[in-house]
Amino acid sequence: MHTREQGITLVELLIVIALLTVIAQVALPAWQTFIMKNRSQALQHSVERAVHLARSRAVTGRTTIELCGSRNGENCSSDWSSGWLMQAVPPGRQAEPPEQVTQLDPRHLQLQWAGFRPKIAFNASGYSAASNGRFFVCRDHAIDWQLILNRQGRLRRGSVRENREQDHRCAR
Repeated sequence: MHTREQGITLVELLIVIALLTVIAQVALPAWQTFIMKNRSQALQHSVERAVHLARSRAVTGRTTIELCGSRNGENCSSDWSSGWLMQAVPPGRQAEPPEQVTQLDPRHLQLQWAGFRPKIAFNASGYSAASNGRFFVCRDHAIDWQLILNRQGRLRRGSVRENREQDHRCAR
């Protein structure tokens, strides 16, 4: 009696490898889009938390709290793409060392701020009188999301219509 060994042939192996290659080519772009969308959403939540924390800290500490972009995590700048810092500014004195620093990798997403001033200052009542504006992130030459801060210190998410109206900010 002649027995046959069990296993796969070279042809079967090549067919499986070809199918896996096709599946990977279809799935990889969708996976990259998924990762980028999650990074963008995580950044949006981080900005929301930072604004809420700064406002809350100003009210509970009865002082002025500044939230500003920072390239190095030590000094304020008008560039928010590398991160931001939060610092107390006691009346009549210079800003204290940063209480909280958030650093970003600008290779993935570019956080931008368009406002009356390059930094946000919440006073002891929670208002940001001259600090109204909007945070936004561009993706594929369109606004992916935006957070709009009013003078009362309230933050809200931009609607799809508002995002499309502001797409010109991404046309660089």
